[in-house]
Amino acid sequence: MKSSNKVRFLLPAVVYRPGGSGRPEKPPATYQGYVAFLHDQAGYHANWQDEKPTTVGGRAATLLTGTTNEPMDGSLGCPTAAADPDKDCFGLQPDYELRVVVIDAPSRPLVAWTSIDLTQVQDPSAAVTRFEGMLRTVKFR
Repeated sequence: MKSSNKVRFLLPAVVYRPGGSGRPEKPPATYQGYVAFLHDQAGYHANWQDEKPTTVGGRAATLLTGTTNEPMDGSLGCPTAAADPDKDCFGLQPDYELRVVVIDAPSRPLVAWTSIDLTQVQDPSAAVTRFEGMLRTVKFR
């Protein structure tokens, strides 16, 4: 996570399980499975809080905030199966707080987040408010 106050959307092609083999795995196929996958990361330095159910574009979703004290490259996922987990994939990182939403999208879980740089003096609630406001504008076709 090199920059903050951006929003990213990802349909993960693969994920890297914290504490796993270091090899890419297929992401959980269901929305509930993906949320459980994130919860499982708590045993590997992920700290999830402020979780709440919601809807995005009329679809079930879960909002949660994640932090970590260790790099977790690829723990949210990668856009392609061949992506380099250190450069092209996404996951929790020290010095950043991520407000994450997992959406029960039509084909597989859709993940979106905004990152908040904790090394900068700022009010993180403003970024969270912007992110959650943006989610109210999402529509699925």
